[in-house]
Formats: sequence, C-alpha cells, structure tokens
Amino acid sequence: MDSKPNLLLIQTDQQTAETLSLYGNPALHTPALESLAERGVVFEFAFCNYPACSPSRSSMFTGRYASTIGVQANHMMINPAEITLPQVLKQNGYQTAIIGKNHAFMETTKTYYPAEVADREQASVLNQVFDYVRLADHGHMVDGYRDDPECKAAHAWSHTCWVSPMGHGTNPGRPEKCGTYLLGDTMIDYLENRRDPAKPFFTWLSFPDPHTPYQAPEPYASMIDPAKVPLPPKDCLDGKPERQRVAYLMDAMDTADDELIRKVRAIHYGMIRFIDDTLARVFAKMEELGLTNNTVVVFTSDHGDSMGAHGLIQKHNLFYDSFTHVPFIVSVPGYQGAKRTKHLVELIDIMPTFLDMAGIPIPPGVQGRSLASYLSGQAYTPRDYVVIESGEEGEPLGIADLTVRPEHPLDDRYFVWCAYREAWVGKGKSIRTLAWKLNIYANGEGELYDLVNDRDELHNLFGNPDFTNVRSELERKLLHWTMKKEDRLPLNTTVKLHYADVKAKHA
Repeated sequence: MDSKPNLLLIQTDQQTAETLSLYGNPALHTPALESLAERGVVFEFAFCNYPACSPSRSSMFTGRYASTIGVQANHMMINPAEITLPQVLKQNGYQTAIIGKNHAFMETTKTYYPAEVADREQASVLNQVFDYVRLADHGHMVDGYRDDPECKAAHAWSHTCWVSPMGHGTNPGRPEKCGTYLLGDTMIDYLENRRDPAKPFFTWLSFPDPHTPYQAPEPYASMIDPAKVPLPPKDCLDGKPERQRVAYLMDAMDTADDELIRKVRAIHYGMIRFIDDTLARVFAKMEELGLTNNTVVVFTSDHGDSMGAHGLIQKHNLFYDSFTHVPFIVSVPGYQGAKRTKHLVELIDIMPTFLDMAGIPIPPGVQGRSLASYLSGQAYTPRDYVVIESGEEGEPLGIADLTVRPEHPLDDRYFVWCAYREAWVGKGKSIRTLAWKLNIYANGEGELYDLVNDRDELHNLFGNPDFTNVRSELERKLLHWTMKKEDRLPLNTTVKLHYADVKAKHA
C-alpha cells in the first residue's frame, strides 16, 4: 500500500448493526459487505455519537463531539470555521468527492454560529472541501438524473411512504431508475472518468437509504420473507423515561401488531440488500481498475433505526443500542489481524484514523482516537467506554402535553414524531462499556442496564440500590469524560515563559 492510500467512506443512513448477518441477523445476506469483511475487520461494538443525522455526521467529519462543535440538533450543520476531514485531506494532496447525501456541510459561509468565519477561503463548506459533488435526496433524486421522468416518478411515489410512522411499500420504478442504483452508477463513473489518477482520492459514498421512506423496487421489496424476519423483544416500558412513552404514543406504536412490524422490517432489509448489490458493482469496478490494493474502505452508518424495538420506530432522543449501535467494517490492504474485534469505537474515530493512515498530522482539537495502530498490527489500547449525546436544551414533553396524535402507524395526518423539534428537547448523555450502560438526562431521569444479563435493555436498574456502586462508577467516568472533552481550542499561545525551555538552557 502506498504512503497515501485512497480512502473510501461508505455510509448508509439510519441502519443499526443488527440488520446485517455480520452482526448475527439470520434474515439478511449481504455478500458484498461480507467480502469486504474478509479483507479486513468487523468492529462488533461501534457507536454513533448522536442518534440523529446531522449531529452524527458533523461530529464524524470534525472528529469532535456534537456538544463541542455546537451541533446540538438535527438539521444544524458544521460551523464553517471548524476543521474537517475532507478539508485537511484536500490540503494534503487528495482529490475529495461526495456522492450521495450530505446533511453535514453548509453550502455557504453564512452561518448561525456566533462570530464571523475568519478565513472564507479556507472555510469548511460543501463546494470548497469537496472537489467533486454529486448529491442525493431521500427518495430517488440524484444529481445528474433529476430531470429523468422515471426517476422523478419513483421519487414522487416514494413520498407516499414518507408521511406516516410506518408507511411502506413496493416502488413501481425500475431498480435502474432508483437512487441506490444511480449512486452506484455515479460512483463508477467517478472512478472511471472523473477522478484525477495523479492524486489519491477520498470519497464519501453516502446512501440516503435505508432511512425512510421505507420502500424499494422489485426484486428487493419482496426479497425478504416477513415471516422469517426476527422480531425485537417486547418492552413493557415499565420504569422507562417518559420521553419513550411519548414517542411510543406519538408514532401510534401502541396499535402496531407483529405482522406490520415484520413487513416494515422486511422492506428495510430489502433496501439494505439493494445497497449491498450496488456495492458489489462498485467493488468490482475498483478491482478492475486496480484500486483495491491501495484503498482503505470503511463501511458504517450515521445512526440506527429501532425498527419496533422498545415499541419505537425510526430514530429518537434515546440511547438504546437500536439507535446508537452502528455497523463498522474496515478493509485495509494487507491487513493480517483478527477478523472481528470487541474494541469499542466511536464515529469520531474515523477522522484521525484516515489522517493517520495517510500520514497526515491530526489537527489540534480532534477528540476522536485513531485506529491506525490497531489496523497496522501495532500496540493499541482500546477505549474503556464510549459516550453518546442527544437532545436540545429544555424540558421534554410529557404524556399530559399530548392532545392530538396519530390513530395508527399508517395515519398520515401528523408526519413522524422524530421530525418534530419537541421530540428532541431534553438533553442527555450515555456512557456505555461492554458490560454496562448508564443514561443520564437533564430532567433527572435515568437508565442503567446490565448488558451481560440484559442485552436487550429491558430492565432499568437506575433506581435499584443494589447497583449504586456501578452507577456511581459510571457517573465518575462520565464526569471525567466531560472534563477531558472540553474544547481545547483555541490553543493557548499567550504565555511566553516555558519551564521546559529553562531546563534545556541550564541543563
């Protein structure tokens, strides 16, 4: 592998790790991802840093926590003054490309953050940090195909599944005119015709699926038999935060039966298989062009989808693994290590890992941890825990505040609860080890789960006096994390006297 390898970040939207056979799912076979894993390693315990799109993506591309960079809610974007992964790679000779969904980078330097962007020429905005930009929207709109009548028809139909919590169906469009396929075509065209062969490339191949709308063309819509789809364990919600019961009611999940949950899951899995088949085409083209042996590939997602687990659908302001546990597969040319590892990983680790693999210094202020030493077989100390954040400032809505709500999960009068700002009011932090998870909310609610004996997070031990010591230890770790992650920028250059200089002078 050359000193500056190509870097390919493949990201899906709203996909929990447990959807893949690589993480134990018996219903969905993904040959392309399984072949990728054979050339690298599956990280069994990787987590997003915020269970919503833009905070997760923004923290990933800055290597800094969402609360550090001020992206505390969905649809907020990266402050253009932040230093980002594609910006650093471009400055160090990489050709950078985004193909697919953005939801991280602003398109201008006009910002809602305090203070002016000092250097507009170096700002982290979409068309400055990426040399090649081909965007895609949920549904089937992809740059270069937006005027195609069949693509427009597939996109229009998809929105019939968009406006209710569990809307789903078979898109009548041909697969070749649907977004996932078109993104594969765009990526192949980039590899063959658009990239500069004199430069290494960094490409963010970002699929909007399997996020809502839950729909796919044939053969993918009926590829997975709903009867063979595993159901999540039942959660009675006893002792759970009130915000969970609010979400349960506002998406009318109290009226969803097992048959409906299986059908929606089957469509979700079909969307994932469509992505996998598209990746097979991309990987074949990379092999044909001689790129495989000099390209580091990471496959992941920005956050999960509960898919009926805990009586919830889509994403929410909560910390269950169904929302936060994401697939994380890394292929490194010449990798000789273990094929699976239980080392804990956060998405903010991607930025320093890629920079390390490219031999580029990691900028000050980055809070993620590079995995490069592990991937190259050198000494590596794994994380003891991961931390996930969520929520905006304020008091979350309670059940008593609800006056209107959907009558059933296919009721299209109110849209989906996770799209409402009020659904994300109420800050929280989660600390997770391999054995325990503690969730602390600003309004005083909390959750504690024994992940060894209760991996499905059904029994909240937060108020159980038998586990006071466990809770206190995790609270201590979270306090230390909070102090350690406080922003290190700007760097202190104001003091001119340094004891190290004195020692060197008089040694």
